[in-house]
Amino acid sequence: MELPENPRERLLSRPSFALLYVLALAIAATAAIRATLRAHSERELSRTGKAQWIWYSRDVKEPGPIAFVATRDVVLDRAPDRATAKVFADAWHVLWINGKRVGGGKQGPGDPLALYEAASWFRAGVNRIAIEAGSETGVGGLLFSLDLSLSGRDAVVSDERWRVDTSSAAIGAGGKYRAAVWGRPPMYPWGWPRLPRPNETGVTTAPSTP
Repeated sequence: MELPENPRERLLSRPSFALLYVLALAIAATAAIRATLRAHSERELSRTGKAQWIWYSRDVKEPGPIAFVATRDVVLDRAPDRATAKVFADAWHVLWINGKRVGGGKQGPGDPLALYEAASWFRAGVNRIAIEAGSETGVGGLLFSLDLSLSGRDAVVSDERWRVDTSSAAIGAGGKYRAAVWGRPPMYPWGWPRLPRPNETGVTTAPSTP
């Protein structure tokens, strides 16, 4: 006794339909692979490790300009041979190390990280990293990661250990209050902040003399 023929099997038995079916599977598999590679690439491009978005406060009752200083002290056994600071601050920032201005700039969603070659400003012992940051609306985000030849990639990152203060004296004295933490990338509206491409200008800032 013959079993009824399955319509799907009958269609696939025809060369044209079988070929279309295989092509559809191949296209779907390729799209899935590309999506996975793109997600992995974005994570690699972020290059900020466990850094978290921080800010002065979560409590913004009314829109208005704000400027504050975020600080973190780091103890080093010796001065590093290489140190790359990666900063993203919406809407603006100025990076200071041990009271010396390293550089600054403005950024917004979609912009790359600002990079600073900062080994010249570090020394053996206690080092204070200070970042002035702010926005016109009172709301924003600050992300920081530091690669050190002594400790490796993302050796120092922005997190709950940072202190904040609205006084510019905090650049030298340190912040008094705990930073508010938004969370790790990706976060709206910044996504995965990436390294600048070789042809991008106005992002990587050459160091001035300490």
